[in-house]
Amino acid sequence: MARTQVHLSLDVKGFLKNAPKHRYRGMFRHDDGRLMTPDEAKSRLLDELAKGNEFLPFGKCDNFDPRSGCLGHPIEESA
Repeated sequence: MARTQVHLSLDVKGFLKNAPKHRYRGMFRHDDGRLMTPDEAKSRLLDELAKGNEFLPFGKCDNFDPRSGCLGHPIEESA
């Protein structure tokens, strides 16, 4: 039976709806390395949603769809 690995992703709508303001702290960095304030992080999530990105990847994923998250990665079965 084939197995699939799936990377974690952030459900942007769910986070915006359910996360208290303090959960936004340290979520993103500016290009110069400074941490975004909670209000700046929330604004960034709203911008991503406006672009149609409903999910954001945690880390690198080479099979990621911003509308549904990681599409999966087949795991080779060892003999």
